[in-house]
Parts: sequence; structure tokens; C-alpha cells
Amino acid sequence: MKKLVTIILTALFLSSALFAAGMNDTAVIRLHAYVPEKTTFTADEFGFSVASNAYNFTYSVAEEGTNRTLMVVAN
Repeated sequence: MKKLVTIILTALFLSSALFAAGMNDTAVIRLHAYVPEKTTFTADEFGFSVASNAYNFTYSVAEEGTNRTLMVVAN
């Protein structure tokens, strides 16, 4: 119950901070969050595809005939 009251009070405070400014005023709200790094390598008949929000690695693809090799190096 105490958590619910805290959440409601926080929401009221944030909404009042947003709408308390006049039409020509600005309001700044800073949000802090942690987004974990995630990298997905997918292979299909056309090659490898990479989806990532991390930039701490490099990769290369070597093809010999019908064989493909994916090499990943973490920085």
C-alpha cells in the first residue's frame, strides 16, 4: 500500500512539473536508465546479419565456396 501511494505521489509531482510551465516556458525532466547491451547474429542463405546496441566489438565474414565463417572480436 505504501508503494502505491509513493507511485501516485511521484506521478502527480511529475505531471505537475510538466504542466506547471506556461505555454512559452520550458520544463526539463531528466530520466536515468540502464539499457543492457544486446547483440544478435543471424545466419540465413544470404549471409549474416547483426543487430546490436553495443559498439564494443568488430566482426568479419570469410567465405570459401559454400562455407562461411563469422569471426567476432570483442574490444
